[in-house]
Amino acid sequence: MRTEYLLLGVVALSVVLGVGVAVGVPDALDPPEDTPDRPERPAHVDVVEMTIAPGAVGGENATLRVRPFVAQRGGAATNVTVLLRAVDHDTGFVAATQRLSYGTLDGDVTRTREGALTVARQGGYDVQAIVYVNGTRVETGTRAVRGVGTLTPDYRDTPLQFQEFDAGMPVIEYNIEAVEDGRSTLAVSTYLTNTGDRAVGDLELVLTARQNGSNVVADRTTIQVGEVGSGKTVQPTGDLVVPADYNYYLDAVLWRDGTVVATARSTANLAPGTGLEVDDNTTAGGEGFQASDFEATESGREQGTGTPPTETASGGTGGSPGFGAAVAVVALVAAALIARTRP
Repeated sequence: MRTEYLLLGVVALSVVLGVGVAVGVPDALDPPEDTPDRPERPAHVDVVEMTIAPGAVGGENATLRVRPFVAQRGGAATNVTVLLRAVDHDTGFVAATQRLSYGTLDGDVTRTREGALTVARQGGYDVQAIVYVNGTRVETGTRAVRGVGTLTPDYRDTPLQFQEFDAGMPVIEYNIEAVEDGRSTLAVSTYLTNTGDRAVGDLELVLTARQNGSNVVADRTTIQVGEVGSGKTVQPTGDLVVPADYNYYLDAVLWRDGTVVATARSTANLAPGTGLEVDDNTTAGGEGFQASDFEATESGREQGTGTPPTETASGGTGGSPGFGAAVAVVALVAAALIARTRP
């Protein structure tokens, strides 16, 4: 047999076998599946930044507005959550917690949510942001917050403040308008400045003269403070009538809606001798303290709408409370009994 015919037979047999395999085996001739250039990268989720700002501030509690920024890199991260936690810096106790949901993060993105942690208005806290992906903890970010107790409560938040002078000048001044029958009339004034960017008003200023050493209130008056424009300063003034020859603390208390929002103190030295200073706590100069000098001196005069004088239990104002008429009756009865028993 010639070699050519043998080779043709082998080729023909190969073709037949190839066609049979193609027909009998499905997908035998399909091209192989594409192999990815690189394997899928794992997801990485990090806390890249965390901002903290004060929210609502009350007398006992303060709310911290916490905003963690979460960055995703690599593959998709599903069911991403952040647990916010405020830990007391001194005790290590957890003071407040909140969980924030970020959902699924994909495409190398950065997302943020805002949370709120309400804590006691005191001390400091370590604020933690703990990141979870599908329930697995993957990252923790921490920021320290100090001086929470110095936050001003919302009810005291007013831009109207007592002016602070650089030269040490007292914020409360007084003039002696008159001296009569052992009493001095003081025209007391102070400086209030609106440090905000809006006009404020509807406040009350209470001026009090308090005798040092005894701490007896010699007189008190209330002044209505009208609207004060942004950046403006006003000088409300009221009269206080006090016994002469004593030294006094002059207290100014600013009220809004029944709440004290600011205070200031100065002195009025009416007694001869060593003058009284704001930080002193003892009687300075002048004659000894006589309680009778201070009877019925709290006038409660009104400047606008003032504070009425304190009513005593006997129905009057000023003086020794509650015993005037009763003591007089008892004295008369005692005198009569003594007269009858005498021979």
